[in-house]
Amino acid sequence: MDSMNLTIIGGGSVNWMAGLMRDVYLLDEIQGGEIRLVDPNREHVEAVAAMLHTFNRLRNKEYQIRIMDDRKEALQGADFVLTTFSPGAMDAFWNDLELPIQYGIRQPVSMTVGPCGISASLRTAPVAYELVQEMEEICPGAWLFNVTNPMSVVTRAMNKAAKSVKVVGMCHELHAAPKYFGPMLGLPKPEGMNVTDYLYRWLPEQGFHYKVAGVNHFIWLTKAELNGQDVRPRIRAYAREHWEIEDEGAAGQNDSFHNKSAAKLALCRQFGYLPLAGDRHLIEFYPSLCNVRNGYGMKYGVLKTTVDARRLTKVHQLDTIRQLASGVKEVSWQRSGEEMTEIMKAVVTGGETPAIVNVPNEGQIGNMPKDVIVETLATVGASGIHPWASGDLPGPVGSLCRLHADVHELTLKAALEGSRETLIEALSLDPLSGLADFSELGELADSLLRANRSWLPRFFN
Repeated sequence: MDSMNLTIIGGGSVNWMAGLMRDVYLLDEIQGGEIRLVDPNREHVEAVAAMLHTFNRLRNKEYQIRIMDDRKEALQGADFVLTTFSPGAMDAFWNDLELPIQYGIRQPVSMTVGPCGISASLRTAPVAYELVQEMEEICPGAWLFNVTNPMSVVTRAMNKAAKSVKVVGMCHELHAAPKYFGPMLGLPKPEGMNVTDYLYRWLPEQGFHYKVAGVNHFIWLTKAELNGQDVRPRIRAYAREHWEIEDEGAAGQNDSFHNKSAAKLALCRQFGYLPLAGDRHLIEFYPSLCNVRNGYGMKYGVLKTTVDARRLTKVHQLDTIRQLASGVKEVSWQRSGEEMTEIMKAVVTGGETPAIVNVPNEGQIGNMPKDVIVETLATVGASGIHPWASGDLPGPVGSLCRLHADVHELTLKAALEGSRETLIEALSLDPLSGLADFSELGELADSLLRANRSWLPRFFN
């Protein structure tokens, strides 16, 4: 395959498109085809299209760039589909994040669990489900790469509708592993090395073999052997001796995207296993790390990512895309480290690649329910998606992951059925709802539904 058709639902994403599209243009195996951008935000999608025209010229590629309003038309003949969309965007997200505060629930990030993540899922999962239904009709057998959050619920919705479509949920939280493996195990990432080369080639060459398992944004290092020796005791000893990890990359930073992994080490001290997602996400899975007594995570160095901060970031990201398009800013032709294009390369060449994926549990985690979305390492390529056997999740780690998987299942059921009753059940089960008064959870549900009514047709039909 020297050409491909790539359809991007959310093609105006100023957060994702600069890095992911640069990776696409670095694929020497593909010379051209079509890149179809579907996005209601005309200002953003036109800026992205202009950037891609510049990439065509700089990389001597022959992609036809098309902005398309009709999603079904954009799916015609698609080989690959990328989803990076958010119904309601920042307006709806403000409702998700800020309205629960009235009930005592203050989340620093959202987009995963808690009432904020549940609310975002209600808006997003039905769109994901309908998209795959369309793909089965229009481009059966195509690959779908999802980076849309809340990852677990959205990817589960996609897989419910999938028959021939190959769905891969993709998250890059594992890519921070060098920050932990360096000081804990003396395995720093060599300067200039791509993180995927570090994780999947260099570490095994050093004799380090590991397993990662859990649910998205709540993954755990369940196996760690260096030259045949179990080094988890070394990791536990490090956690006992350190409150935080010094991060040279975050020197002088004091914002919501940088912290020193204090929550990660606290969980390792308590449970004996190291979680590998960032603290911003971790603390929302465990209320004792995110409540009024610890400043909703501030004790552990986690600051709230406000909607205003996100809006400002998008302004800067849009400006960067425009500068890349105009040539004011030089393109740095280095791979981002995201794994989507490594899988694309494997598919078009008939090869395979290791990757961290979110896919249905078919036994790769022995003590998680069948079909729920779990995150593990896998081999992915032309022959499909083959998760690595990861065994059972240990003790309380397994209990926590099963609990959250149950919340994900209830949330998806509520989203697809438009069921207020099931929504309240999901809220009642989610651990972070324990910060509210139980008798007010119905009122919280109604508050979120009313605020996001424009993006919840199944609830108000």
